[in-house]
Amino acid sequence: MTGLLNRGAFMEALTRQLYRLERDPEDAALMYVDLDNFKAVNDTLGHQAGDEALLKLRDILVQQTRPTDLVCRLGGDEFAVFLNGANIDIAKNRAEKFLEVSQELRSYSASDDKPLGMSVGIAVLERNTSEPLDELLARADSAMYDAKRSGKGQYAIAEMPSTQGAA
Repeated sequence: MTGLLNRGAFMEALTRQLYRLERDPEDAALMYVDLDNFKAVNDTLGHQAGDEALLKLRDILVQQTRPTDLVCRLGGDEFAVFLNGANIDIAKNRAEKFLEVSQELRSYSASDDKPLGMSVGIAVLERNTSEPLDELLARADSAMYDAKRSGKGQYAIAEMPSTQGAA
């Protein structure tokens, strides 16, 4: 419906990106984006309104990323963005821009007490480090839920993976 990569295509593209990073190391960031109060939109205003809100979120994400970044709809109201060459500062700035522009989603809200917005989780992959894909995904997902638990409409940054065996 959104014209974005689906989960399977995103995982294939992300796997290719991680292999590329092994050859040509650079920073990168994975962001999980989830709509806040989306269920209320579908339940109150109907699935057509929900579809329109998803398309608006797609537009926000695509307009605020570069052609070299990956944007996908994981399913439901969950999206992912992979930022090539993005360190922690770039990822934070992008998340802040997403949240700023997400104010446009409020017009799709089911009610004033349940405003439609977004929460963002960020997992940074630093240059010259490797991390299994499943762990990177889990860190981004966990950070997104941290943002939701902290009050929604914000971003959270996942802790870097532990460096076991370091002295």
